Amino acid sequence: MAELLINSQAFKHNLNLISTHLKSQKNLALVLKDNAYGHGLKEMAGLARENGIESVFVKNEFEALQICHYFKHITAFYGEVSQDAPSNIYQCVQTLDTLGSITPTRGFELEVNCGMNRNGISVDCLKDAFTIIAKRKLNLIGVFTHNGFGDEGGEDLKRQESNSERIRQEVVSLCTSHNLPLPRFHASNSSGTFRQESCNDIVRIGLAGYGYLCAEIDNPPPLKPIASLWADRICSHTLKKGEKIGYGGVWQMQEDRVVSSYDLGYGDGLFRIHEHTHGKLLCDEGEQILPRMSMDCFSTLSEKERICLFRDVRGWARFFDTIPYEILTKLSPFIKKRVL
Repeated sequence: MAELLINSQAFKHNLNLISTHLKSQKNLALVLKDNAYGHGLKEMAGLARENGIESVFVKNEFEALQICHYFKHITAFYGEVSQDAPSNIYQCVQTLDTLGSITPTRGFELEVNCGMNRNGISVDCLKDAFTIIAKRKLNLIGVFTHNGFGDEGGEDLKRQESNSERIRQEVVSLCTSHNLPLPRFHASNSSGTFRQESCNDIVRIGLAGYGYLCAEIDNPPPLKPIASLWADRICSHTLKKGEKIGYGGVWQMQEDRVVSSYDLGYGDGLFRIHEHTHGKLLCDEGEQILPRMSMDCFSTLSEKERICLFRDVRGWARFFDTIPYEILTKLSPFIKKRVL
């Protein structure tokens, strides 16, 4: 059976690197959204808890409920959180309308737009937001922004960092004037964290925890990819030169060789390889994945019982002109996960 193997020591190594940069692990929070970036929500939640992580971020309530007993703080980025959900699950609020309708006892984090212009209330709405929070006696846990230039750096990053600090200062002032307890504040993601000394109460570490950065920074940290993807042999055939393989027979044997099929395909979230794909997509040890890939299997010139598709997904990301996020998050949640 195909497996995604998770290296627990590589994960620990990455967290230690990040904590050393932050000079503390107390303000380290892990993003587990989208099935922990394809690595397995429950598997990664267990490892995070073992490594002292107390705050995590997930996509929605569905993910939060699966790990509600693992952490002190769980924030769901999108959608409502039901009234009967555990109190350690927080809802994200991105509009003033939501502030007017959220259950007063439900802990929530307020998102503010610092210039990415994606989600969150505008800075100009902060005063109105805190008026509603104070009047309705809402349970404000945190205020956060998202910097959209952590990977690219430059003046845009600096401008959004300045906006984030302005937001933080205004939140402190508004809490003081309304006699409200200070919420936690966070703005940095993985790349942003390594570009600066964080002054946030927590930092949201996403892809860096899994071993990757998508930013070109000076002296990049030696992060270790934690996942390797393996497929098992289904069967083998000894084929002669000229014989064809798979749908449409678009691959033709160049010589007499053994070809084997393995139990992963585009139905498992792999990008489909077909006759119009440019270049050769190789497995970790150089075996070519032959076109056309099938829904549940692929073929290659090998007799191995088990084959590793990748130990470092960046090669696949370059091949498909995308980023590691997309390759990883497309992996099917039904692929077996095993922690080593």
